[in-house]
Amino acid sequence: MSGATLARSTMRFGTRLGIAAIALIILGPFINRNFGVGDSLSFMSLPEVWESAPIAVLVSLTYLILLIPCAVLSAMLITTSLVIRHAEASEQSTSNKDSTSNTH
Repeated sequence: MSGATLARSTMRFGTRLGIAAIALIILGPFINRNFGVGDSLSFMSLPEVWESAPIAVLVSLTYLILLIPCAVLSAMLITTSLVIRHAEASEQSTSNKDSTSNTH
């Protein structure tokens, strides 16, 4: 797999994860209020909430477990893609300089 193909697929996957993270951020209040630990349960301690609504705690925990890795992995993949593209561009410019210096 060439560097350009790797950078392109990495950027696509990172962008998709970023879009998923943005969707989770936008839908987060809706998910937590309707299915997770909403405003009324947020003032209680975790053991009390777990006893009264264990599914709500699991939904909120799952939301956080999905959101944080999506955002972090997206940023890492997009950064990696940009580094690959920069390395390829500098390698190409170096080879172009060498070829022009050899012809003169």
